[in-house]
Amino acid sequence: MKSDADMVRIVNEAISKELAEVGFAGGILVAYSGGIDSTVLLNVLAGLGLSSLRVLHVVHNLRPEKELALERQLIRDYCGALKLPLRIATIKPGSIEKRARGKGIGIEAAARELRYGILLREARKYGCGIVCTAHNADDQLETLLGRFLGSSSFEGLKGMPKSRRLGSRRLGGTVRLCRPLLSIPRSAIEAYASMKALKVSQDSSNDSPVYLRNKIRKYLVPVLDREFPGWRKGLESTAGRLAADGEILAGLLLEAYGKIRFSESGRSASMELKVFLGLPESLRVRLLTRCMRRLTGRSRLSYRAMREACRALSFGAQACDLLRYRLIIGGELLQILPILDFRKEGGYFFLVADEAVRRAGSMEIHCYWDKPEEKNDSVEAVSVSALAEGSFSFPLAIRSRKPGDTIRSGGKDRRIDELLSDWGIEGRHREFVPLVEDRNGIVAVLADSLEGLGYGQHKFRDYSGPLKGRSFVIRIKGAYF
Repeated sequence: MKSDADMVRIVNEAISKELAEVGFAGGILVAYSGGIDSTVLLNVLAGLGLSSLRVLHVVHNLRPEKELALERQLIRDYCGALKLPLRIATIKPGSIEKRARGKGIGIEAAARELRYGILLREARKYGCGIVCTAHNADDQLETLLGRFLGSSSFEGLKGMPKSRRLGSRRLGGTVRLCRPLLSIPRSAIEAYASMKALKVSQDSSNDSPVYLRNKIRKYLVPVLDREFPGWRKGLESTAGRLAADGEILAGLLLEAYGKIRFSESGRSASMELKVFLGLPESLRVRLLTRCMRRLTGRSRLSYRAMREACRALSFGAQACDLLRYRLIIGGELLQILPILDFRKEGGYFFLVADEAVRRAGSMEIHCYWDKPEEKNDSVEAVSVSALAEGSFSFPLAIRSRKPGDTIRSGGKDRRIDELLSDWGIEGRHREFVPLVEDRNGIVAVLADSLEGLGYGQHKFRDYSGPLKGRSFVIRIKGAYF
């Protein structure tokens, strides 16, 4: 049996080894909760004499204020003793619960998403290339058990990696998340804290049976330890083999995902049907899941729903609905298009694929082809702009503006908000001016399509290709009543 001194040495060596493998150019940001794991991690890192070490504490506001205040004071005192710069970030009360409800996820998952977002923001702010968290070997096993009980895929059953990229390279450079304690059991961490006489905070939520991780730790793990003494090594070995197999599947999935074409608006997607149907079912389901996550912004999707949609298409269905989207087989393409027609406070959205009359509340949208040869020159025509056939593609989304909307006109991107201001559109009418969008972005802004308001302005997307003669007219009634 290892002594406490051996445990201290093991912890020190493990952390030093992990940092050496990852490298830490640009500094390290340590996620410090005040608990035993992060206190030990911070103690070891401070002992290494790193000059570019910073500390971040995130207040989740899920526990009593008195407990949080004592925890913050302990954290300030310890960082002060170590002479380390400390930043305390506070999540607004209710934000975690709101995120959990909005995304259909648990409180733990919602808190984790917000926490990692704060860690990434702060790391970029201070130029830190590494974010260190204090997950240990017991956390890893509890994570694997939780994911197994939750019917996870191979990605989940690989467990937490020791290191991964945090955030996107596209958004401000690369920050890596590092878990230097991931191979260290909780018993070694406790021995280290005891030997060093470290003061730690006690999180009352760790005793709550509401959270799955606590149930696993308090009820399941003791039974496994007693009845199946070798379960830990067995689970670690299985996770390792799944990780190796997962690298192959991840490569195939990445290759297939690269063949999906997303619209500039990010609201629709398409890919070659033969590519999609040529994949094994397991990869089709994973590919569709990844695509739908991007389109819907939802991280948790029903595996059964994804699988049933894939099977419907492979068995010959020409269309099926999934999460307010319609999967349509058209010629050689599989298209994934939004199907919701709605009007709500502050906005509207219609989807049209040809001539149509659509209604939502008091609004009516009329779309029709206007053929030049059918015009009667003896009758005074109503002046209205229309989309030239050939300059756009169906389906068309006809919607109200969103923050950041732009249209390509005159060789540059014009902001819709500035355009409406230049036209002198009254503020109360701007939410009703329709934007017409196809899979390649915004086609037109049609203020003159609003009946009864007297606006005559419109703006079309740059287009230099061939035209086919007809014009597609869009008229909106009742938007402002």
